[in-house]
Amino acid sequence: MRRSISSILHRGLVVSVQLDAGEPLHTPQHCALFAQAAEAGGAVAVRAEGLASIGEIRATCRLPLIGCTRGDYGDGWMLVTPDMGAVDQLARVGADVVALDGTARTRPNGRSGPEFIAEVRARHPGLPILADISTVEEGAAAVEAGADAVSTVLCGRTKETYQHALESAPPLDLLASLVAGLAVPVLAEGFIWTLEEAHAAAAAGAWCVVVGGAITRPRVLTQLFADAVEGRS
Repeated sequence: MRRSISSILHRGLVVSVQLDAGEPLHTPQHCALFAQAAEAGGAVAVRAEGLASIGEIRATCRLPLIGCTRGDYGDGWMLVTPDMGAVDQLARVGADVVALDGTARTRPNGRSGPEFIAEVRARHPGLPILADISTVEEGAAAVEAGADAVSTVLCGRTKETYQHALESAPPLDLLASLVAGLAVPVLAEGFIWTLEEAHAAAAAGAWCVVVGGAITRPRVLTQLFADAVEGRS
């Protein structure tokens, strides 16, 4: 039986502990420690990437866990949870919600995001699915295909929306349009670096606000402060 997404993800802050391979703290153990800190600080869930990290977090943290793996489209653009094998593994290691790319782009297996969501729904009828999307149209198509919630995380991270990354601000207009047009929870995720931006996302109707780098990437934060001190920002 499929649990409702709202019974798993309560309204509030989700901490993303998806550290890049170049980060000094990119180990399953450090990801688990970040998850434990998130739990102690009042987060309602965590998002993690990679089977080893997810397994470590599952064993040490009680928060609901959004899980994904990373692949690519073959042209340098990241693909979230690339195939059915990845979905099967994420369900096996204990992800409460599986996040996957719900954009209109064609995957290496020839399927679009919504087509893949429909396949996952058929194979895993009880598995809650979070669709990572970049536009209003993609959000609507993902929900129609069977997604239980959508995240704005890929706005600015696709070839078609990359210009948004130049603004370095959360896509609040996209968020508001998704909230108004969809009957499922919408997660605000991506480019949220300040308390004010997190508050604005919540005020725009986000079911959860997902914050990653501003909490879990001390190398990036150090660089930002160093640039400010040296007058480069």
